[in-house]
Amino acid sequence: MGLPALEFSDSFLDSPDFRERLKYHEIELERTNKFIKELIKDGNMLITALKSLSAAVQKFSQSLQEFQFECIGDAETDDEVNIGKSHLSQLCRLSQVHY
Repeated sequence: MGLPALEFSDSFLDSPDFRERLKYHEIELERTNKFIKELIKDGNMLITALKSLSAAVQKFSQSLQEFQFECIGDAETDDEVNIGKSHLSQLCRLSQVHY
């Protein structure tokens, strides 16, 4: 539906009808102002969360890079070689996606 129009010439008369239309505009401005403030607050919370997520992902990636897979016994089995060289390095690469 929209807001009723405010005419500059009506402001000189300052009629009850003009004041009523003006009231609707003021209410809408307050509602819009509140919405924008809430949107800014939510955006700032999102930015903070994304920074925390990015730091956690970087820490996780660093931990994977520093991890040393130790074999049991004197020689590595094929599974241990695959885990150490392929799977962990692939997981490390995947975790390095930047947010």
